[in-house]
Amino acid sequence: MLIIFLMNTSFKILLFSFILNFSMIAMQQTNNSQTITIFVHGTSPMRKLLQYSPGRSLMYAHQGLNLAKDLPKNYHFHKIAQACVDANPQSYTLDQFYIFGWNSEKVYDSTRKQAAEVLVKKLQELISSYYDQYHIIPNIQLIGFSHGGNVILNTANYLPLSINNQKIKIEALIFGTPVQQVNCDLVNSQNFSKVYSFYSTSDWIQRIDAQGLYNKHLRKTHFWSDRMFDQNSQCIQVKFTVNNKPIGHIYYRYIFKYLPKIQALTKEKSHGLNCCTIDIDLSTKKVKT
Repeated sequence: MLIIFLMNTSFKILLFSFILNFSMIAMQQTNNSQTITIFVHGTSPMRKLLQYSPGRSLMYAHQGLNLAKDLPKNYHFHKIAQACVDANPQSYTLDQFYIFGWNSEKVYDSTRKQAAEVLVKKLQELISSYYDQYHIIPNIQLIGFSHGGNVILNTANYLPLSINNQKIKIEALIFGTPVQQVNCDLVNSQNFSKVYSFYSTSDWIQRIDAQGLYNKHLRKTHFWSDRMFDQNSQCIQVKFTVNNKPIGHIYYRYIFKYLPKIQALTKEKSHGLNCCTIDIDLSTKKVKT
């Protein structure tokens, strides 16, 4: 009987130890990053066609909100997520890095508004699930490329998000986003804790959205999209270069894996301000320019 008792006791101790260690590891992984990252891709006029092409891995993302790690490892968005985790595991985890896929073949602001509404609904579901699982209220960082940045700006129409009557902190980083008169004021929304807008003087694609075609009142003053918001806008506007050279629109694809470094440079240079214009240079010979 004594032997059986000791065996049962030893088993219980081992089981308890295993559960405790597993829980501590899970908590550690979660506590390392209480920020959920959402990457919103840009316009792809031939999205439906390309997703069945050999170039699928370069642009494909499921429609809606999906973990980047669920994509094959050779896919562009999976590589971005993995590179961010490798560079800064305190701020990024694969379990909290999502890609938002939307109908990016359509070039209308109404499409981007619809995408923003879907994104906010999915985010509310996500943070509710996160809170139920970890009992932690997370922060959100939205990262948008090209018109994906306008999807992000349009989320201001459907925010804020909250858990237990506590407003969720949402930070936005937009890259090469065509600045349009129809929604540029949203950069000042109090629903964003901070907005960073990155632009390059060599990015001509950012300037060629012909917003004047849709709004006759803009044909003389703002026929084409702009590169910058008004100087008094509540955002950090970042004149961005790589190896001391401005980059074209397509080359942003090569720099997103350096997001942690870009964020560190930007926050250091902006000194905690909510409104300013700064220059930063990403110094690495590994980036194609």
